[in-house]
Amino acid sequence: MRLAYKRRNQHLAERNTTHGLSLDENGNKSRLYGIWVRMRQRCSDKNSTDYHRYGGRGISVCHDWSDFKQFHDWAMAHGYEEHLTIERVDVDGNYEPVNCKWVTRTEQSRNKSNNHLVSFRGDTMTLAEWEQVTGISSSTIRQRLGRGWNVERALTTPVAPSMRGRWSRENRVKKLNVN
Repeated sequence: MRLAYKRRNQHLAERNTTHGLSLDENGNKSRLYGIWVRMRQRCSDKNSTDYHRYGGRGISVCHDWSDFKQFHDWAMAHGYEEHLTIERVDVDGNYEPVNCKWVTRTEQSRNKSNNHLVSFRGDTMTLAEWEQVTGISSSTIRQRLGRGWNVERALTTPVAPSMRGRWSRENRVKKLNVN
């Protein structure tokens, strides 16, 4: 009985396997396969929680990528690595070879349609990028702009030293030793 069951499962697996690329070395669905499934789902499945941000905005997956092997081959030829995510260069464009690339999560977060872009002295960058340039946290810049500060003041005014730790044990001991 067990042998028949095993043969039946093996037959089903062989019948449903067209290219053998969707599984990793442990027999689990590969990360790339999951990316492909979710990409197609958010563009075509109206029940997907992300549909309104993709398919609902007219974003689709090119016909060639309806076949996982073709998507897999493109991904491997264009720098896919396990830690990277797929990004559409034009956030309003479709998932297709000329509009997609593999990037880190940090890089991808800079190409979102809801990013707050700030222009200063001829450069336009996201708040996260201004944080790297100025050393002022993006949340501080956002708060300053929200309070009506102009861009120059928000990006060039140094942050006041933190009050955090002011009453730490170490500082209390120092204060006691001074007296």
